[in-house]
Amino acid sequence: MGAPESVVVVSQLYLYPVKSCGGVAAPQALVTKYGFLHDRFWVITDDEYKFITQREESRLVLIQPRIVDTDEAAALGELRPFLGLTIKGDPIVPELRVALYPTNQELQKLKQCSVKVWATHGNGYDLGDEVATWLSAFLGRPARMVRRATTNMRPMCVNAPSVAVVEEPAQSAYADDAPMSIVSEASLADVNAKRTTPVDIRHFRPNIVVTGCSPFAEETWTEVLVQPGPNHAASPTRILVTSRCTRCTMVNNNPDTGIPLTDQPPLKTLMSYRRVDPGAKYQGCFSMNCAPATLGQTLAVGDTVQIVATGKHHRKKVVPQQAHPL
Repeated sequence: MGAPESVVVVSQLYLYPVKSCGGVAAPQALVTKYGFLHDRFWVITDDEYKFITQREESRLVLIQPRIVDTDEAAALGELRPFLGLTIKGDPIVPELRVALYPTNQELQKLKQCSVKVWATHGNGYDLGDEVATWLSAFLGRPARMVRRATTNMRPMCVNAPSVAVVEEPAQSAYADDAPMSIVSEASLADVNAKRTTPVDIRHFRPNIVVTGCSPFAEETWTEVLVQPGPNHAASPTRILVTSRCTRCTMVNNNPDTGIPLTDQPPLKTLMSYRRVDPGAKYQGCFSMNCAPATLGQTLAVGDTVQIVATGKHHRKKVVPQQAHPL
């Protein structure tokens, strides 16, 4: 008889309020139909509402968001929760603050627009010229910020689960495709074993990081159940592990400086031994895309991960004809 499996535990949680900007480490996160609450619910675009990412503007990672709740906002003289944006390493630039939960009346005063993210469109609200001026000054080019509207659905295009097995059809706000991602610390250690200089998990921008499994064990999972830890009173969360995540040049960007690594870039490491998906033969893979099957629960660091089902993964992309109305 082999050695018993160790317990898989959630060791880190991250959300990325503004697409391609800095991440927020969180002790817990609420699961919604878009993934974690606030995750990639805002996006930076050009004047024609074409989304801008670190692929062309690596310095976006220096824009650091923070979620400020009611009590902290009140202490800062604000009347309600807000999303705050600052520039890493630049204390002179004032914090940009936008309402976390604008009223319907406020939203009606904003320009409505549609942002195409790869194959699908996400309706949204342009947050106005003051926000645009702040972003444009930092990037040195015209830029605007859009808050996701809930008037249409951006469905998953890669290995979307059947609607029969999820509470709501799998979708995301402004994430590239999948609403969530998961990876193990052991997989990162395996990548770093191939490198002279290690990189940390922030290069790969996961939502859920786990410990207690072997490298790339997550690539065998197809369904997991996240069970509340001893200090966390919540219901279990069922998550479907849908496909490998293919990686692009964004993983090369230093999350502290915004400067791409040119000496042993992480993407080169992945390409050297992580072209492992039969549906993406020429792309390096790291981490797994996921879709929540149950909604409304809170995940927390220290929760345990029960492996419900395993199987093989093969990326298959289906491009919808149009965005789905709600």
